[in-house]
Amino acid sequence: MLNRFLLPVLVLIFVFSLVAPNSAEATITGNNSAGTANVMGYWKYSTPDTTILPEGEDEAYYKFTINVGERVYVRSSYDQQYTGMSIEVYNSQNFDSGTTVINPSSLTPFIFANSGDVASTSETYYVKVSRGTYTGNMYFTVSIEDRIKSGNGKFDFTGTATNPGNGSFNLAGVDSSVITLDLTNNTTVPKYAIVKSIKTASTQTPNQGNVTHKLMSNENNVWNTATVTSATSGSYNISLQNQMRVAKKWSFKYNAKASAKSTMTKVSANISYEYDVTDQF
Repeated sequence: MLNRFLLPVLVLIFVFSLVAPNSAEATITGNNSAGTANVMGYWKYSTPDTTILPEGEDEAYYKFTINVGERVYVRSSYDQQYTGMSIEVYNSQNFDSGTTVINPSSLTPFIFANSGDVASTSETYYVKVSRGTYTGNMYFTVSIEDRIKSGNGKFDFTGTATNPGNGSFNLAGVDSSVITLDLTNNTTVPKYAIVKSIKTASTQTPNQGNVTHKLMSNENNVWNTATVTSATSGSYNISLQNQMRVAKKWSFKYNAKASAKSTMTKVSANISYEYDVTDQF
């Protein structure tokens, strides 16, 4: 008996689900000039809604704000039919454009363009997406992403540094032999990554006092002396301001003031770095 009443109810629910409108996602249209640009607001809070670019309209515009010190890239989703589709990001001081399709064989291909450095407290950027040769209605999503990411890695030097000892009691101490670390082709280092900070660690045998680590990159061939005297660690005045790339050949030695001979093994560099996401595309 219960089944006789349930069946009509289920049929009505099914029919209603077919005819009732779904809750539509927000869409963007009519933004075909800089004057009618879709306002995305401050980039961190922007919503990547779907844009409909109707047949007969060639461009879609957006605008957003960005603060000093921030660098972003703007990406538009892409369809394999949208040949020649392009994106531009610009303000009065900076301009960048892109047509290269990133990850073309994936489910989420896209094109992108970068913002420039922001000189004032806040600046407004415009985005223009152009259709290319496709003639029908176009559907795509424009989003804004942070370009700058941070990372770190621990890397081991090859070999043993040997110090003959300061037999002449030179007040400046005596430097050891040099060992190296080659990161030029290390695939774990992001392309064009810049050093934020770098520290070295080691084991000295025998362990002595008055020992100082020294580090050099072949980018500038300048020896950097650790800021603190230690047989087991070194920290250096190297930061983003020095613009030193991680993917270089690094050299290490240590200075000892003790008269006895010593060696240093298990030497490693712990490097914190910053990199641009778009350099990796």
